[in-house]
Amino acid sequence: MQPTTGRTNRERRKHNRYRLEVPVIFSWRDAQRERREGVGLTRVLSTHGALVLTATPPPVNASIALKVLIPRVGAAGPHMSLLGEGTVVRVDAFSHPDASASFAVAGRSFVLNRGEDRR
Repeated sequence: MQPTTGRTNRERRKHNRYRLEVPVIFSWRDAQRERREGVGLTRVLSTHGALVLTATPPPVNASIALKVLIPRVGAAGPHMSLLGEGTVVRVDAFSHPDASASFAVAGRSFVLNRGEDRR
């Protein structure tokens, strides 16, 4: 993973950002307090946030939980994921074969979960 480049971004951002396209599962509660779930791909990830591509974006200001699925390294490698919570700060239209929108999440830190079942 390489940090994104750009002098302006480095001056404004508190945390390094990494271009990383891996599966993510996320959930939030809608206005009626019903639990909603979506899937997507991360586009950019940092220790305190993410940019996610999806067909089902949560609304701005939604509190969401994210589970970023890290691919196995080798056949015997453990399943790993990053778990985090945050707030949706932006939703944008996006043109991608698997996504019609992107959303940005600002959150606390992600926690690495090793050896977890990916179900």
